Amino acid sequence: MLLGLIIKNLAIAKNVEISFDRNLIVITGETGAGKTIIMNAIALACGENTNTDIIRTGEESATIEASFFIGENQKLKSILEGYSLYDGEDVLVISRTISKTKSKVIVNGHLVSLKQLGEIGRNLIDMHGQHEIQSLLDRSTHLKYLDKFGGDKILQLKEIVISDIAEYRKLIQTLKELIEKDSKFRQEREFINYEIAELEKANLKDGEEEELEAEYKLLSNAKELISTLESVQESLSSGDFSVIKGLNTSITLLQKVSDYSNDIKSLKERLESNLIDIKEISRDLANFYGSIVVDPERLSYLENRLDEISKLKLKYKKSIRELINYLSELKESVRSFNEISEEIEEIQKKKNELEAKIRKEVLELSKMRFEVAKEFERQIENELKDLAMENAKFIVKIYQVEDPDGLNIDGKSYKLFYDGIDACEFLISPNPPHDFKPLASIASGGELSRVMLAIKYVIAKVDDIPVLAFDEVDSGIGGKTGEKVAEKLFEISKYRQVICITHLPQIASLPAEHFVVEKIVKDNETMLNVKKLNEYERINEIARMISGSNITDTTIKQVKELMGRWKSENSRY
Repeated sequence: MLLGLIIKNLAIAKNVEISFDRNLIVITGETGAGKTIIMNAIALACGENTNTDIIRTGEESATIEASFFIGENQKLKSILEGYSLYDGEDVLVISRTISKTKSKVIVNGHLVSLKQLGEIGRNLIDMHGQHEIQSLLDRSTHLKYLDKFGGDKILQLKEIVISDIAEYRKLIQTLKELIEKDSKFRQEREFINYEIAELEKANLKDGEEEELEAEYKLLSNAKELISTLESVQESLSSGDFSVIKGLNTSITLLQKVSDYSNDIKSLKERLESNLIDIKEISRDLANFYGSIVVDPERLSYLENRLDEISKLKLKYKKSIRELINYLSELKESVRSFNEISEEIEEIQKKKNELEAKIRKEVLELSKMRFEVAKEFERQIENELKDLAMENAKFIVKIYQVEDPDGLNIDGKSYKLFYDGIDACEFLISPNPPHDFKPLASIASGGELSRVMLAIKYVIAKVDDIPVLAFDEVDSGIGGKTGEKVAEKLFEISKYRQVICITHLPQIASLPAEHFVVEKIVKDNETMLNVKKLNEYERINEIARMISGSNITDTTIKQVKELMGRWKSENSRY
């Protein structure tokens, strides 16, 4: 139950506060007075999308605060608990600020997203306005009404179906992407395998090129190296004039006079040390040129290997290190694409299993819908009779659409919608002979309004949404039919709170809490004023609705008769 509403800077509503104490609320006022702003505020508090155009001119933000009594609404409490918003209290407070800079939503003191507010709002209030009446002309909306009438049993299975179909479509998309990748790889596989084979055959090693170049430089100059090093070694150690022999002679001479001076002794020792080094150098030179082998075959191998490496570097435009890494990448690609093939098999298996599950679920859901449709038809026809459409016949047409890319069931392929395989359309025949046609064929807006009211009425009996808000449900309706609509709203209010904007005195005269909406100008500002009426004020407001400004005693008497008929009703008021 909606307990109260505070509206600040929403369109012409500068600062409006309304308290609701009853289950039946009627709102009246002149055309253009701003009654719809009240409904818009309720809708915004329950998560409806909007833009900053609704902010009052000259203001930076608009705020709506709504408080609800949630009592025994366990489904709503469960949703609130899921978002950690339920504090054990039976009053829910929603505050929403629409700002030109940053908007926010607060529920029970906690900041929430607009998406979360939308889920909460859908379980708080059912809005019924001209837009929704027009939506009846769109047959794609019909199935949701039938499913709502079916209650929890259908809705719970429907949620499972929606979830499974969403997952099924994700698997199909993933499978498609993987198959495309696999197909692309198959086209590239021959080339990739060729590159792998070429690089594996080359057996490149990091640092190999530098080692080969050093060896090639040595072997390609072997004769010159041997000749030169041999000559150097001979000059150091062979013949009468070798360096070693000369040093030995010098050391012998210094030995004779080393006792005369420590400096001479030191010089002799230095020569002895140099002699040792030169002997080692001579020995190392001999070993080095002795190890050099003039090997034409090895030289040819080095030339060919270096040429092979050079060609690979030029072909791939990569260094040796980069070629080694590239080979690893190619092998990883092959492993990755091999894994794709395995993943395709795995996802295909999951898809097939889920498809079998969905097939079973959608058939069960379809069966339940067909069963519910018969009772829905019966109840709608009964309500239409109560709403002065005594001869109307109403049927629910449930059908499937064949689709070659759809879900295969018993050899036929059906289009898979987000919530099953069923499409649904309401057909009506207002008068005999009964030639059933789509609702769009109904010429009268009043008849369409009554069909919607009948649907709302039968759904309200099984639904647990506590508040129904009607914005001009009486469009195109008057006279006796208006009385019937009033009776239906009164019946709904016995188990749901009903908030109704009306132009009909028959509805305004219901035993309800009555508010009148006025547009006033104060200090050159246009503002919305909402006033709760006492009985005397109600009589005058309903009289105005009947005869405008020309209110007579007869009009007053007529109003009292309208209001008096409800005093005999066994109501809670």
